[in-house]
Amino acid sequence: MANAFSYRVKFTDIRVKPPKEDTERQKAVETRECHRDECDLAGEHPAPKPRGLDGVYWFCQKHAGEYNRNYDYFAGMSEAELAEFNEMAKYGFNKTWKFGTGPMGKDKAAAAHDPRRWRGKEFFEQNAEARKARRKEQQSAGVTNRALQELDLEPGATATEIRVRYSEYIRKFHPDSNGGDRSTEHMLARVLRAGKTLKAAGMMKA
Repeated sequence: MANAFSYRVKFTDIRVKPPKEDTERQKAVETRECHRDECDLAGEHPAPKPRGLDGVYWFCQKHAGEYNRNYDYFAGMSEAELAEFNEMAKYGFNKTWKFGTGPMGKDKAAAAHDPRRWRGKEFFEQNAEARKARRKEQQSAGVTNRALQELDLEPGATATEIRVRYSEYIRKFHPDSNGGDRSTEHMLARVLRAGKTLKAAGMMKA
């Protein structure tokens, strides 16, 4: 007869998270199961089907790795397709042309260097105009951003925000609002100058 008072260890599973496979099985029920036969884990990893078949297989992580290791890219290729692949591999799969048939083939190269047809000057003039316009735009943006900084505003402030802040600072720094104190006149001048710049840029309604 066993001793009623003998100590027996009781093992209790106190894990908070369920095992990973249990989680994967539950996910498979909610989404899709692995395409490998007799696997009931979630199929979350796509893998291409063999050549000639559309779509992809969905495997669990383990079976996706096995499938990819055994995948044969050349399976199902004809001799002609395999020869074409090898030929393209010689040139890094970049597009090539036979001599004289490419973009500058035959009379195309001569026409490109014909001074009567050459449009290089026009090309450079257009680029120069574009650079000039871009510099002008950047300079204008720099001026307006500095004006916004004078009003303690960020770039992108709306016309309403600018107008409200401008009116607020005019009242704040005007001597009439400070009992005749002219110590803030330099700040008033900066606000007026910023307002003039922003009005000229169309960023603040008059």
